[in-house]
Amino acid sequence: MSADRLPRDYRIRPARVTGNYTAMGLGAASSLLSLSMEDFPGRLKLLFGALMLALFGWLAYASKRCATSADLKGIRVRRLRGSRRLAWEDIQGIRAVPNPVAAKAAHQPNVISYAYDRAGRRVQLMYVDDNHVDVGHEIGLMRAAWEELRGEGWEPDPEVLRRIERRHGREGRMLARVLWGLGAVVAIFVVVMIRAAVD
Repeated sequence: MSADRLPRDYRIRPARVTGNYTAMGLGAASSLLSLSMEDFPGRLKLLFGALMLALFGWLAYASKRCATSADLKGIRVRRLRGSRRLAWEDIQGIRAVPNPVAAKAAHQPNVISYAYDRAGRRVQLMYVDDNHVDVGHEIGLMRAAWEELRGEGWEPDPEVLRRIERRHGREGRMLARVLWGLGAVVAIFVVVMIRAAVD
């Protein structure tokens, strides 16, 4: 993504917006329905119902507002609460990584991406994931823009890079342990089922 490819915007796909609205509507309806069956005073029901509708309405609005954009000044990430702007010269790295919660929840992306600020803190790049874009391609374009626009005198901070690598190493080891654990559970289940079938 050299300067001539900017700006770029990454937002939730329209089909996913519809799915989010449907899920939130069903959640609000079921909450209100269960509330109507409880023995609460009328005013408390109204207050709780209004709060539930406000919460689901805010979640629907905020999920559509979330985005990542890249322009000549840097990367801006809008999240559910607030936004974060990273100037190109303040970025220490941009990476795509395996999503640790992908196996725990349906429809979660397998690969997500982060930008790292000058202190090594990571900022998730909303919707730069394999559910919405070709992650490898988009991260490659972002890195090219970063290398072009961060300035000629830019130098990486070795301590920050070590911190980033340590974090990735810890997360990689943790993910490997989780996968080994899941594999062991499946193997034990298969052995138990075979023994039960033989007996």
